[in-house]
Amino acid sequence: MGLTLIAILTAALLLPGIIAARAFYFAAQTKEVEVAIPSLSSPEGIALVGAFSVGVHFLYIVLLKLTAYLPQIVPLPLADPYILFAATPFAEPDAAAYALFSGLVGLSLVAFGVGFALGRVIMCREDKSLFYGPLSEIIERAHGDDRFITAYVITKIGDEKRLVGYQGTIVSLFRDADRYPTRVVLKDVVPFYLKIDDDGPKREETDQLIDWLVLSAGDWHNIAFRVFRFEDRDEVSERMDPPL
Repeated sequence: MGLTLIAILTAALLLPGIIAARAFYFAAQTKEVEVAIPSLSSPEGIALVGAFSVGVHFLYIVLLKLTAYLPQIVPLPLADPYILFAATPFAEPDAAAYALFSGLVGLSLVAFGVGFALGRVIMCREDKSLFYGPLSEIIERAHGDDRFITAYVITKIGDEKRLVGYQGTIVSLFRDADRYPTRVVLKDVVPFYLKIDDDGPKREETDQLIDWLVLSAGDWHNIAFRVFRFEDRDEVSERMDPPL
């Protein structure tokens, strides 16, 4: 029973750090790229969650101290998740339960706010490769509703003379802890053949169209990306035929 209680308390103490870390990376979420959060089993993940946990707990304790000096409008116990550690707990179990669970909710909200705000600040002022890794330039260029990323995937299907490839618009791009692509979801996919001869690789088109396709890193030899931008027809016409 003692070990179970210790495990519950440890999880409760680490929960704000986990939420803050998730919100920190969620701040860099785009419509195509899924956030890649360091695993809790890695030193980077442990350090990140630990640092966020300490910071969020410290901030929440300061907020509790400040709130205690404010006039109490609603006669409810303070949202204090640390009630279990108090030397003189509430006499009423219901009040203690309310303070504990409302405190955990408040602590979670503060953790999300801290993580998301810090992530947005770093996104605006620092190098975005912290979030996007080696694909940072591509993902930044694709920011905006008028832009999209096209992937060119050369698969392992084929032989020495011809390989099967796919070209499609990225819907979701999943990455590993090092932020390299591991899986991609494509729509409006055009299959093609990459013919390899003495004159170099040549693309051979097909007349097929695939609505949706999911490929993982084990399926391809290589994958390339290119950013395209939707342009208004009037804008294109003006650029092609400028007024005299």
